[in-house]
Order: sequence, then C-alpha cells, then structure tokens
Amino acid sequence: MPQEEVKVYHRCKIKKARDVGFDGYCGIDVLPDESLQHVLSFLLAREAVQTCVLARRWRHLWRSVPALRITSGPRWEWITQQEFDDLNTFVTNLLRERDLNAPLDVCELIINPFENVVKETEISKIRTWIQQALLCKAQTLRILFDEPDYSSLMLWHLPLVSHYLTTLELKCVRLGNGFLDFSSCLTLKNLRMNLCYIWSEKISSQSLKLLTIIHCWFRDHKRTRISAPNLVWLELSNHHRKTPILESMPSLVKAFVRLRDCLDHCGKEEFGGLCSKNDCINCVHNSEKHQGCVLLNGLSQAERLELVAGPGTFIFKRDLMWHPTFSKLKTLLLNEWCVSLDFCALICFLRHTPVLEKLILQLCQAPDNWVKPRGKYVPSKEPFASKKLRVIEVKCEKFDVRVHRISRILSIYNTYLEKVTIECSERCSECYSFQKNDDLLW
Repeated sequence: MPQEEVKVYHRCKIKKARDVGFDGYCGIDVLPDESLQHVLSFLLAREAVQTCVLARRWRHLWRSVPALRITSGPRWEWITQQEFDDLNTFVTNLLRERDLNAPLDVCELIINPFENVVKETEISKIRTWIQQALLCKAQTLRILFDEPDYSSLMLWHLPLVSHYLTTLELKCVRLGNGFLDFSSCLTLKNLRMNLCYIWSEKISSQSLKLLTIIHCWFRDHKRTRISAPNLVWLELSNHHRKTPILESMPSLVKAFVRLRDCLDHCGKEEFGGLCSKNDCINCVHNSEKHQGCVLLNGLSQAERLELVAGPGTFIFKRDLMWHPTFSKLKTLLLNEWCVSLDFCALICFLRHTPVLEKLILQLCQAPDNWVKPRGKYVPSKEPFASKKLRVIEVKCEKFDVRVHRISRILSIYNTYLEKVTIECSERCSECYSFQKNDDLLW
C-alpha cells in the first residue's frame, strides 16, 4: 500500500475517534458498544461492573452485557455469612439495574460452600436471584453449587416461568416437584443435571429436545417419571437409587443409558450369584414388578441406542419380558449384561429390531464365578427380525466362550452378514461414544 494511502487511513481513523468524543484514539475505543459488551461478557460480573469508572462511555455498558457470570468467590473457598450478604446486595442491584431490553444470552450462578449450615433465608434469596434472572430474559441459566454433600441448595416449590429460557444447567442442588414442571417454559430445549437430588414425582416438558442426567440421586420409595414427548437426545448415566420411568418419546433419535449404582440390582443376575435382599423387586412378586417397562418402552423409537449395565442390574432384562419393538433402531451397543447367564437378552433384541444395521458388543472379561450355559444351543423357529444387519463388532479382552457362542448364534440365524469384527485387547475400554464427545462443563 502506498505511503499516502496509509496516512489518509490514519487521519480517517483519528477523525472517527474524535467524532465519538475521545481525546485520542485507541484500538478498543473505536469498537462499537456491542463489541465492548461482548468482551465484558467474558469477565466475572463484579469485574464487568467495575469498568464503569474507566471513562464516561463505559459508565453504563455493564447494564447490557450479554452474559452475567456471578460467583461468590474463588472456587472451593468457604463463603461466610457476611460475604453472602454482600453478594446478595450486589446481585440484587445488578439484576435490578440491568437494561431489560438488552438480550441476556447466559446467566451463570456459581455458589461456593457455606461456612455454616445454609439457612432458609439464604436459599430464599438465591431463589429470588433465579426469578430475577428469568425476568431479565435469560436464555441459558446455569446454577452450579459447589457443596460437598450436594444437598444444601434446595429448589423445591419454585416453578420456573419464562418465554425465553432455552437451556438450563444444574449442579449439586435438590430439586422438588414445582421446579421440574416446565409447563411454563415453552422454549426450553436443553436440560442438564449433574450431582443433583431429584425428589420429584415427575420431570415434565413438552418442548425439551436434549436431556442429560449424570450421577443424580432419585427417590428410593417410588420411581420418578420422565415425560418429554419431543425429546431427541437422552443421556442417563450412573444414577443412584431407583431408576426413573421413561414415558413415550416418539421423536427420540439417540440415547445412552448406563446403570451402575442404582437400587435395581439383584444377585441372581450377577453371573449366577445369589440374592440376599428380602425385598428385591426382581425376586418378589409385588405390584411394581407388573407395572410394565421402566426404560425400554420409552426408548423403543430411538434410531441409536447404547445400553450399558453393571453386573446384577436387572432393569433391562426385566423390561425385555414385555417384548418392546424397536421399529427405528439402526445401531445398537450393548455390554456384557446381555450375555450373562444366557443369551436370551441378546436374542430378544435381535428378534425385535426389524431395521437394525449395526450391532456392537463390548464385553469385559467374564469373572471367575460366571456360570457357563449348559448343553448345546438349540435355535428356535423364530428368526432375527432384521435383514439389514450387515455389521457386527465384538470388543473383548480375550476370545472366551461367550464370543464363541455369539458367533455360533449369528451363524445359525443370520445369512446376510457382510462383516463380523472381533477386536481383542488387554483391557476392554469403558469409554463409549457418548463419553468421547462429552462437552459437559462440570
């Protein structure tokens, strides 16, 4: 570029800066207000407010930043009563003075553990913050409570009302009936809960598309119901106590369910063990056992399923007794629960998946007490449902009797297979496809 053009460019730049009222010019000063507010949105809320003293132009920029990141202090430090009172004053004024016409993309509340037992007055103030954030038209709301026992922040009868909220992320809070009824949040699309206590009869949303529940505690006396008829993506992983009931999800595309530490465990399902519980639902003929499917009926419309269970977990097997049909399922991943004791669970899936194209079996090494099926396998007259099943992948630690019997069953029933892959490694991976792409922030 010629030197004259450079000088002309700088003169225009200086003139533009002076036109907006600056004594000199600086790279950041020539940016429009929207760009400056975007930069401020990466700061903590206190830091963003403190920029009001920089210059006259900055005096009110903080009132319209697109993201509010409110924290009670450095992470993992205990918060005293005085610090919480100061925080309450700051948050109340911050939300009250905000420009209600400005869009609020994200509102994040990160609250440290309390030095003393949390009182109802503090919880009430936090509930008020949440309601004020929704009045400010927050589109994404994050409530993250860094409390070691996960139980001190209780959001019981706090119904959420918003026509703008699209994403809700919760960590380490107790959730009651009123909070998890999203009938007044008609635009809510994404709900993510981690390390939460879910003491609710029902989680209900007509608009929800994505649902993630990780390491959460459900009730132990009655199953929570999940009603989300428009859900397209589900992750239910490593929950505690009773497994929730999934109602019909006709729009579901992908689902990952992993059962590890729930109460739905029976010793008889653990490779031929014995059950020592007198009130085991799997053993006792009680009314709950005959109420129908817990999980698989709600998952029956999915196109891709990953169903993982620890030894002794019986929910999947018990649900298969109702013979749900997976009419859209194209890809299915199962782990060793489907071949423990017998192969009825695996065969049942293959008989009720008419469009299945790919089957993945991930088998960890069988324990020493694994009971080998006796006698030869006698095929029934009922063939596999799918004529589209072309690819089967078996991932295992070693080629044991289970892999041999799987190969035998598939060779008897299916003549359409194009590829059977058996991958042996020293240690079977515990990482599944959902975990490989996990972008959770907690």
